[in-house]
Amino acid sequence: MNICESCSKEFNDGAQCYVCKKRYDFGCAGITERGFRNLGADRRAQWKCLQCKMVSFSPSRSSSEVTPGGDTGGESATLDVILKEIREMKKLVTTVPSLIEDIKSIKVELNHLKESCEYNNSSLKSFQDQVSSLERGVSQIEKIQNSLAVANKEISNLKSVIETKEQWSRLSNVEVKGIPLKPNENLFEIAESMGKAVGYEFHISQINYIFRVPMFNTKEKAIIINFINRYVKEELVAAARACKTLEAKDVGFGGNRQRVFVNDHLTPEHKKLLTKTRTLAKDRGYSYIWVKYGKIHIRKNDTSPVLIIAKEADLNKIA
Repeated sequence: MNICESCSKEFNDGAQCYVCKKRYDFGCAGITERGFRNLGADRRAQWKCLQCKMVSFSPSRSSSEVTPGGDTGGESATLDVILKEIREMKKLVTTVPSLIEDIKSIKVELNHLKESCEYNNSSLKSFQDQVSSLERGVSQIEKIQNSLAVANKEISNLKSVIETKEQWSRLSNVEVKGIPLKPNENLFEIAESMGKAVGYEFHISQINYIFRVPMFNTKEKAIIINFINRYVKEELVAAARACKTLEAKDVGFGGNRQRVFVNDHLTPEHKKLLTKTRTLAKDRGYSYIWVKYGKIHIRKNDTSPVLIIAKEADLNKIA
């Protein structure tokens, strides 16, 4: 017999987290027995409990651990080196005004000496050497300024790459807002009820993992669902968008008229971009704004072309 780490009850069969090695019965593990069996031997051996999953998906690590197509550790190291070089360059740039004033002052003195012919040859040579040295310094600083511009562009490109990878890692995720918290809730059952309510039924075996996350500036918690098949996620979001009237009472909270919203799981930066897009598009008379495959789409009317807003610079497309 095993003891469940969550409820401390005995059980015969359950799941063991390969990170913390703790054992859970299927109810506390957040997965059905059938769903666990369907994972296959390799994925069962790598199964994580919800606590370890939330650690894996925390914002401080998402950009380096949950990115498809490769590790961004090298990119983070490159970014640190560039930032260090920029700080050193900025220290040098601050000396430019004083250097320029020194040059002007020395040149005036040289002109006076030349006009009066009362200067000493050694002093003149010294002044000339100082001017040459300062001019070389100014030339070097100009090169540094050019390097700063290049470095800033590289940083911007790196940030864009990291943000794109982080959003791509959420491509199979759905974010559900508006479902109240309740004791001993079964998120798999709630997700299944939600699918039935919007007219798109799916089996819970299609869910890879599901958990709640805190929301900004509220005590409520959103539900994040990661589907094994990305197209199941897209169909669910489309069905929920078509439903338009989904409420908490439709997913097992009788009498609760709170609206429930089912959307793509966007990164914080994409959420900020979506807010700016909505504000600007509304001011410019755009009728349609939606998110698909993690990308923001807008359209002015039924006959106008669809525009994709992938970064802040794309806001200039909204005319």
